[in-house]
Amino acid sequence: MAGSRRAGFVVLSLLTAGLVLPAVMAEADGSTLYVGITAASCSDTGPGTQAQPYCTLQAATDGARPGDTILVGSGADYPATEITTSGEPGQPITITSQSSADIDGLTLAGVHDVVLRGVRVEEPGAGLQVRDAHDITLDRLGITPWAGSAGVEISGASSDVTVSRSRIESVDATGIEVGAGVRGTVITTNDIDATNASGVALDGTVDTAVTSNTLSSAPHALSVSAGSVGTTAENNVLYDNDIVVDDDSATGTTAGYNYFVEPAGADLYRWAGTPYPGTASFEAATGQGRSDILAVGSNASHTFPPPRDGSPAIDSADAGAPGELATDLTGAPRVDDPLTPDTGTGIGYADRGALELQDPYEAYSPRLSPTSTAVGYPVTVTAEDDNPWGRTVTRTYDFGDGTPAVTSAAGSVEHTYTKLPGGKSTYDVITVQEPGHTDRLTVSVNPAGPLTAALGANGQDATSPLTTTFHDTSTSPFALASCTLSFGDGTPAVSQAGACDGLTHTYARAGTYTATGRETDFGGRSASASTKVVVGPVFVPDGPLRILNTLTGLGAPKAKVGPKKVVYFKVNGVGGVKGASSVLLNVTVLHPTAGGTVTAYASGAKLPTSPGFTYRAGQTTGNLLDVPVGPDGSVNLVNLGGTVDLTADVEGYTTLTPGPAGGTVLRNDVNIWGEFRPVLSTSGGSGLPKFGKLGAGKSLTFTALLPDTHNINSYEYQATAVLLDVTATHATAGSYVNAFKPGTTAPNASELNFAAGETRSATVVAPVDSKGRVSLYNHSGTVDLTASVEGFYLPYSPSIDPVNKPMNAIAPARVLDTRSGTGAPKKAIPATGILHFKASGMAGVPAGATGVLLNLTAVGSTANGSLTVWGDGSPYEPAEPALSFMRGQTTSVLVYLPLTHGSVGLYSPYGSVNVVAEVQGYSTN
Repeated sequence: MAGSRRAGFVVLSLLTAGLVLPAVMAEADGSTLYVGITAASCSDTGPGTQAQPYCTLQAATDGARPGDTILVGSGADYPATEITTSGEPGQPITITSQSSADIDGLTLAGVHDVVLRGVRVEEPGAGLQVRDAHDITLDRLGITPWAGSAGVEISGASSDVTVSRSRIESVDATGIEVGAGVRGTVITTNDIDATNASGVALDGTVDTAVTSNTLSSAPHALSVSAGSVGTTAENNVLYDNDIVVDDDSATGTTAGYNYFVEPAGADLYRWAGTPYPGTASFEAATGQGRSDILAVGSNASHTFPPPRDGSPAIDSADAGAPGELATDLTGAPRVDDPLTPDTGTGIGYADRGALELQDPYEAYSPRLSPTSTAVGYPVTVTAEDDNPWGRTVTRTYDFGDGTPAVTSAAGSVEHTYTKLPGGKSTYDVITVQEPGHTDRLTVSVNPAGPLTAALGANGQDATSPLTTTFHDTSTSPFALASCTLSFGDGTPAVSQAGACDGLTHTYARAGTYTATGRETDFGGRSASASTKVVVGPVFVPDGPLRILNTLTGLGAPKAKVGPKKVVYFKVNGVGGVKGASSVLLNVTVLHPTAGGTVTAYASGAKLPTSPGFTYRAGQTTGNLLDVPVGPDGSVNLVNLGGTVDLTADVEGYTTLTPGPAGGTVLRNDVNIWGEFRPVLSTSGGSGLPKFGKLGAGKSLTFTALLPDTHNINSYEYQATAVLLDVTATHATAGSYVNAFKPGTTAPNASELNFAAGETRSATVVAPVDSKGRVSLYNHSGTVDLTASVEGFYLPYSPSIDPVNKPMNAIAPARVLDTRSGTGAPKKAIPATGILHFKASGMAGVPAGATGVLLNLTAVGSTANGSLTVWGDGSPYEPAEPALSFMRGQTTSVLVYLPLTHGSVGLYSPYGSVNVVAEVQGYSTN
């Protein structure tokens, strides 16, 4: 059975809240008495005028005379009232409200000729009771009594009582209950919801009409018992309930034209003790139920009030049924639905139930096409109204250019702008008026000109790295009519109305593609434009996380790594690493018995010719390496030198499947603050705060990015990590430094290793907090630290400039070696010397590379020194060196450089030094 439908009170608000009554409501000669419990001047002993109303309805009814109208003020609750004063035939006492006054229970006892209209009877009252009363009209009421109380109870010697156009909701009790001996009751055009009880219960009544009600109740919509006679039940709509007539009442009851919304197989009637699940079987057995309809399946979806086109309840009622009204629950008239055949009686088009379907016409803003045009070309305004019944609507169009307004009932109107004041583009406002509705449309009128197509692609989506969104900046004096976009990967082209803007596409694999859009404007011209699209892996900062330690057996057997030995270990599936195509590893050599090199490469691949870094006997050395991951999710480290121990810490990884959290794109605002922007100097250099040397077991926190990475106007908005070049100097003991997010615990990993008195650099991926800060931890001794920013990691967001820069890891590709003459003349860089070399368009790095991860190594320096490095075309000289080294040492660091012209510049201020550079990864735009 259906539950309570409180949404029905929307109907009540239409009945009452919108009911504006004239100052005098008398149905015959009489006075108007005013009731206003909230008025400061109210008095129950006063005259009941508008200036001094009664406080209570009780006082007003006690003082009323035949023909009087009692106007009850709204916005307040009135106490329970018993009406004991009667009107006269033709001069009833009328009680009404300008806007649904609330009354806590109402009783009409022993009275006659009383009209009650437009009030609400609500909790905590016991509903509306009529006892021993006659010629009573209860109209447009809202009734929600206490649980367990009937909404309306008519009893005793009552007669000629009408309950009409009311919304009644009763919990655990009958909606309308009519007792034994009551005569001539009319229950019509009400919406009744009586949860867990009957909607209408007739117990021994005489001549009762139950007509055009919508009944949603359990277990019975209508119950007729105790020898009731003269009962009619017609034009009702019943939701998931039935009509029950007992043996003593069956011969005196007439039923027909009812509309049942029932689940298949449910009973419609229980007549004289026999259940009937179908209309045909019921009519055949009893002769009743003429023109009843059972709605199941799709028909049932068109029946809940208000009715919709397609419901069999429309235009099918018996217009001559006892108590049938000329208006529905809301006061709307009976109207003919032109889309539905008239199958009812009388006028033929009355609807069943409490609501009559009205013309569903709804005015919407008209459509202007095109929205931009060239002078001398037409525009068309087309009505977009929802008008299924075909109402004729006349509209007036003012095109805003001084020409006479046009009045038309046509569906569309065309207009040509023939003048362009000053020869410049203008915006004209088109005003469209129809009864009760005005719209204003803006059209751009432009000088004649060409269609110039232009297409671009948004930045890489870090949550879906193979997906890109296109944007269209084509220009034309006309609006664009259509666009067809080919994605350059062999998949079918996609077309849409208007521009290509907002189209998205997911490529099957990483790569560089040429997408082409063909635009057509409303002037009938077409043009094409193309754009390069680069999709590929995104970076997920993750760590530092130790995944290899040959000292403890983590990731590989617990054993020394001898000369020419390969250490194979898993990356994917370890810690949080998933689906990595490359991994950024901080590899450290410990306890080397002799000097040598370590090279990292993908499992299953050939050993690269270029090593990852060089180490010396007896010294702990490390470097950050960008390593492709093999098909089985693993990498190799090969040791060419003495016997060593190895550790490897993940700083992050690239992937095509970053998951819901998404990945990041490496970015450098080189045009804003250049490369290697200094952000830390513990000694107070570069104008930065002086921290002093960092002690053993201590950490410091500093600002690495702009003050607020959560400021949408910041170039580093939403940055999650920063790529830092960190240098240790003046160390008093061998130690290591690692980076971590402020407020968290320093990880068990080493990112920068150094010996006492040594100057050494390393690049680290450091997570930042919401203020753009990083913390550094020193393990032993004291040390001075400097740090400079190489770049930062951003999740893709429309609020940042587009960047299509996936980083592609490759086997180390040597692009410079001054010892052999690779990439530059065969000679060391002298003191204060500058060297330029190509980093793209060679050794597997494409010519269009926009950035490189470059492993930079200083070899055989004649003095303690440093290397400053930059991408050619940078508007700023780097403020800090990328690599600091000691005389005679071989020292490496991995750096990120944005490229403008594909070349790199190097500067060495002290001594002479040979330099080796290998590209380990590149990005393209």
